[in-house]
Amino acid sequence: MKRFVLYVLVSAFLLSFTISSRAITFAGVNVPQHMKVDNQTINLNGYGIRYFHLLFVKVKVYLGSLYSDLNHINTVDDLVNDNGPKVIIMHFLHSAKAKQIRDTFVKDFTHNFKQILGMSVEKDFLNLFTKNVEPGDEVKLVLHKNGDVCVFYNNVKSGCVKSSPILQKAVLMAYFGPHPYSEDLKKQMFGLEKAD
Repeated sequence: MKRFVLYVLVSAFLLSFTISSRAITFAGVNVPQHMKVDNQTINLNGYGIRYFHLLFVKVKVYLGSLYSDLNHINTVDDLVNDNGPKVIIMHFLHSAKAKQIRDTFVKDFTHNFKQILGMSVEKDFLNLFTKNVEPGDEVKLVLHKNGDVCVFYNNVKSGCVKSSPILQKAVLMAYFGPHPYSEDLKKQMFGLEKAD
């Protein structure tokens, strides 16, 4: 009987550990610890909140999370030089218009990777952001090993820019380049700091 009770307790512990290792809940958002891209499992590096500062008020815009095949990321070069797939997810906590999303990318490209500005791949990428988002909506950017950059709204594909390593670099630089919107968010998505 004691062995049976011990077995049940150990099984329950292992089951709860397995379930908890699948996802993290932060700011009311379920953040998976793994996902599959290009027939490869990639891991959550980190996550954090992107804020918009309105006078003295911090507005939560989205929870951003980064997935890659890297165990440790210290610099954007670590990401850019890695040939594995990567995923950036924006889980929106506040509404945003499609134009605001496009304008934000242009601003972040301007501050971190000007080379992409005006290129056809930049225009093709921006044209994938056609929908306004509401709280609870999710926009996923998938950077495939073959150079494709695909955008999904709530797991429905908006479209892809095919085979463009320079666009992949620009997207990574927009989030993690030398002049990110938030240094704290950059470190949190790299997994160097805990989100608060």
